[in-house]
Amino acid sequence: MRKLEKSAALWNKARPRFLKKIIIAIIVLFIALSSLSSQDIFTPSAGAGSAGAGAQEIRPTIASSTEKLDVVGSVDPLPPEIPGLIPIASFHEGRSYRTMVGSYSVLSLKGSWREMGRQYGALLSRELKEFYAEIIADLQARGLGQEHVEGVQATFQTYMPEMKQLIEGMSETSGLSFEEHIMLDASFYILPDLVIEAAKATASCSGIAVSGPRTADGKLYFARNWDMTQAAMQPYLRYMALVVFNPTDGGLSFANVRPLGQVYVETGINEKGVFVELNNGSASDPNINEDAVFSVASLFDFLRTSETLDEMIQNIVTTKMDASYIIQAASGERAVSVEKPTFDAHVIEQKNGALYALNNFARPTYEPWKGKIVELPDNAYDDRQKCLDALFASPEWQKGISLDMVKAMMDRTIENGGPVVEGALFGTVLQLIAIPEDMLLLFRSYGYSDWADIDLNKLFRKNKD
Repeated sequence: MRKLEKSAALWNKARPRFLKKIIIAIIVLFIALSSLSSQDIFTPSAGAGSAGAGAQEIRPTIASSTEKLDVVGSVDPLPPEIPGLIPIASFHEGRSYRTMVGSYSVLSLKGSWREMGRQYGALLSRELKEFYAEIIADLQARGLGQEHVEGVQATFQTYMPEMKQLIEGMSETSGLSFEEHIMLDASFYILPDLVIEAAKATASCSGIAVSGPRTADGKLYFARNWDMTQAAMQPYLRYMALVVFNPTDGGLSFANVRPLGQVYVETGINEKGVFVELNNGSASDPNINEDAVFSVASLFDFLRTSETLDEMIQNIVTTKMDASYIIQAASGERAVSVEKPTFDAHVIEQKNGALYALNNFARPTYEPWKGKIVELPDNAYDDRQKCLDALFASPEWQKGISLDMVKAMMDRTIENGGPVVEGALFGTVLQLIAIPEDMLLLFRSYGYSDWADIDLNKLFRKNKD
């Protein structure tokens, strides 16, 4: 009886506070319920992808909100904290972040390829629809025709099954149709054709590796410039993203740096620290292989299957590709350049801690290729070659090179003795620095932000929670 009296007394004392909490909870619930209609949760999308039959927008579990994102709160836990990243949302095994520098999207996805596609589409539904609406309107204004659409569909058929499953999964959750996703994926190789037909044959992209004995810490640094139609792509620099795939149905985890929704690979690194990047080589061999796989689909496959740098090199050398390329691969200790015309391949090793590759095959011409490729005249040079030759010959670059020095090089245009290209039509769009030994990746859209610094160890999680 005394226990009941004591409980009653405590209840009478606590009742005002309890009633206050009840009232607050009811108000919060009322606000949440009244806002559902405006959030379009699990309702057909009214965005760019609404034309897709049965297209639905599935909202992710939002773990936090910022002023930039129209998201709602949730009781689910935040994605784990990662230095340099802002946790944003979760959807099944997928996690979404934003970089503190540049506010670029960063995804860590996990599951089957279709499941990872669903995570991708749900986590970035709004951004994918915005990007699609903007880029398609741009392409149409520039003359997008049926021949381009048919070309995209034909190219898509050469994609790896895993790539197709990714896009299928995205179309199930993003609010864009499957066909719209295929066009979004292809948008950045259609745009150069519409802006300048000669873009594919114009000097584009550079890869620069430096390691011990030149670097202060003995580590290998690989710097990459992705050069394309600079002015035309400038409106889309904010859509650059880093996406990590952690497949649970076979293959290695890897990271791909590309604009949102684009699954093919031109620059990537896998969980074993094997890095790869691709440069156009058509200036040295303008021929094509009609029956070959699209090169950037091959790189997707190489990253998920190459346990070592030697395996990556072997994959590059032995795989027939659609056109001529100069492909660089690196690990924590070594970097190579694979010159790959349409008929052969030649591996060039790093020497004295230095290697760089542009868009013409190196001189002197590989002896078996004489008369088979387009050779530069003896007195003709890519301006970037002169700059990089002078840089590697300078006293400052003989030893003690630091990450800050590599960054400084990536700030310098050709006119200032560096590899960065600026022009009315053509120039540097994306820059990246990889440190395979530390599994660190720095990237930025050129002219848009400073460097976003990513610890990939926190995003590779195939065998982790």
